[in-house]
Amino acid sequence: MAPFMHDLVSLMDWLSDAGTDTEPFAALAQLNFYAVQTRYDDSLEHRTPDWPGLMDVASELLLEVERQLG
Repeated sequence: MAPFMHDLVSLMDWLSDAGTDTEPFAALAQLNFYAVQTRYDDSLEHRTPDWPGLMDVASELLLEVERQLG
């Protein structure tokens, strides 16, 4: 069963272990930084990522997870 978590790197590890090529989703690892580190450390300096591009990749990741679970 897929892990229930917001950690996209862990989700990609799960997919990789299931035999899925996760290279197309590698850019999503940037989102873990925004989901965790920036939430708890206001002093961090960071650039705004390409949100539209990352949303497209995230949508593709969701489709792949649904295929794996389907």
